[in-house]
Amino acid sequence: MYLYWRVQQDLNCLGEVLTFIDPALKRCYTRWMRENASGIALAEDLPLETLFQRSLN
Repeated sequence: MYLYWRVQQDLNCLGEVLTFIDPALKRCYTRWMRENASGIALAEDLPLETLFQRSLN
């Protein structure tokens, strides 16, 4: 899942968004994000609360 996260970070620089269609992949990515939230927050200089905000998308 780290690979998908890293690709998304590179796409952010281009203004693109990675969209998962497969429900199992979405579920695994979300689980990975929650398990690694503290490391992701440190890498992106974000407060931990912003990782778990709900979006309307």
